[in-house]
Amino acid sequence: MTVSVLIVEDDPAMRLVLKKALAEIEEVEVVGEAGDGRQGLQIFQSRRPRVVFIDIDLPGKNGLELAREIFDLSPWTYLIFATAYGEYRDEAFDVYAFDYLVKPFKILRIRQTMERIKALVAGKADGRMVSKFPPASKVTRRKLMVKDGSNYVLVNHNEIILITREGRDTVIYYKSGQVRTDKNLTELEELLGGYPFIRSHKGFIINLEMVRAFVPSGRTCYEVIMANTPKRPLITWEKVKELEEMTLPKK
Repeated sequence: MTVSVLIVEDDPAMRLVLKKALAEIEEVEVVGEAGDGRQGLQIFQSRRPRVVFIDIDLPGKNGLELAREIFDLSPWTYLIFATAYGEYRDEAFDVYAFDYLVKPFKILRIRQTMERIKALVAGKADGRMVSKFPPASKVTRRKLMVKDGSNYVLVNHNEIILITREGRDTVIYYKSGQVRTDKNLTELEELLGGYPFIRSHKGFIINLEMVRAFVPSGRTCYEVIMANTPKRPLITWEKVKELEEMTLPKK
C-alpha cells in the first residue's frame, strides 16, 4: 500500500529536500506540493493525501490554521510539522500532530517517522490489547434515527462501530454499512446516552464493545483497532488513562 504525501512549505529548497528524502522511501509517494497555506488546503481537498508535511510560517494561512482545517476535514490524516520554530510544539500537538521536526533535522528522522506511519497504515504496528469489555446494558437494543438527505435511517445501537466527521458531514459506520447525517458529534453523543459509546477524541465517537486494541500514534493519541471495519479512529492518551481507571458496567 502506497502512502500519499503532501508537502506545504514556502521555501522551494526545503520542498526539494523533503521530496528527495521521501522519494527514497519505498511505498511513499509525494502527490502534491504547495508554497502557501491556501494552496495547500486546496490540494489537500482535491488529492486527500494520507500524510501532510507542514511548515509553521506560511503565507496566506499559517501552518497551525491549515492543520486545524485539515483535521476537521479528515481526522485520519497524519500531520507532520517541519519548521524552524520549536516554540509551537505544544500547539502543534494540540491539533494531534503525529510528529514535530525542527529544522535543521536529519533525513534519517523523516525516514523513521514515515516507517512508523507505514506500519500503522499497514496494520503492522504492535498494539496494546484491550480486555473484553462487559456486555452493555439495554441501551444497545435501541435504535438511532438520523436523516440522510431526504431519507430517515434507523440504526441499531449495538451495530454502530464508530462515528466521525468527514468534510462537512458526520458519518456513522455500522456493521452493514454507513450513513451520513448533518447532526454533529456532540448531538449524537447525547443521543447515544453513554456507555458503551465514548467520545474518544475530538473527531470520533467509538463503541467500546467493538474495540480490539490501541496502537500508539504520535505523542498524544492511539489508533483504535476495531471489529468489523478496517478504519482506525483515534483515542487520546488521556482517554485511555480514564478507561484504565474507570469501573465499567457489570452484567
